[in-house]
Amino acid sequence: MASIVRDTPNLLYRQISAWLSQQIASGAWPEHYKLKAEVDLAAELGVNRGTLRKAIAELIEQGQLVRIHGRGTFVASKMLEQPLAERLIAVSEDLEEKGIPFETRVLEQSIRQVNGRIALLLGLQEGEPAFVLRRVRYVRQAPLLVLHNYVVPGYCPDIQTLDFERHGLFDTLEHCYHLYLEWGTRTFQAQSASPEIAELLEIVSCDPIMYLEQLVYLKSGEPVELSEVWIRGDRFRLSATLKRDPSKKPAESSSEYL
Repeated sequence: MASIVRDTPNLLYRQISAWLSQQIASGAWPEHYKLKAEVDLAAELGVNRGTLRKAIAELIEQGQLVRIHGRGTFVASKMLEQPLAERLIAVSEDLEEKGIPFETRVLEQSIRQVNGRIALLLGLQEGEPAFVLRRVRYVRQAPLLVLHNYVVPGYCPDIQTLDFERHGLFDTLEHCYHLYLEWGTRTFQAQSASPEIAELLEIVSCDPIMYLEQLVYLKSGEPVELSEVWIRGDRFRLSATLKRDPSKKPAESSSEYL
């Protein structure tokens, strides 16, 4: 348990923050470890909940802890963990929910012609225009992923003029253009980094990366957005929350299982 020194110029919440950080660094609290309820942990440390919350907030800001609404506070993973098949959620929204700070650099945002598979998936004719958004997303000052987004421009006039370093694409489509993003498909594939992607991710060409493709549909059933995402393999893994089929009821007592 933490040794709290109360007659020291070191602020109390700083001592608690340092102790929490040490628990993580030493491995005493591994990734995904759930902290005790604040009321219980504060009681064990002999401090009020406000002081504990301030210490926890500091580590959340540093990316060492994450708070998940309705579930509690957990030790953060050192990698980005993307839900395998749970919700239609943008990577930026996932990072925001976990309290992980990030920055975005826009490489391109323009209306231009698209061809081949991209046009086909979006229901466009060969050579028709789409809104093309290319970005790099940074977490903890290091590039984590490269995103290419393609949007059917008829649904969102003048979208190419908006600030996508400050605002997310899904948030823009829903709140600026009032589009109902109802469902989508998502696929993952292991790849070797191309020279272009490797340079943007600051890795070596042919290093392993994860490629994610996502196609989003409106409530009307029309495709509206296609995402291509290349993620550093050394900073990413898939995760899933699993539930047992309720139809699998416990077997009645039987000598067969005794």
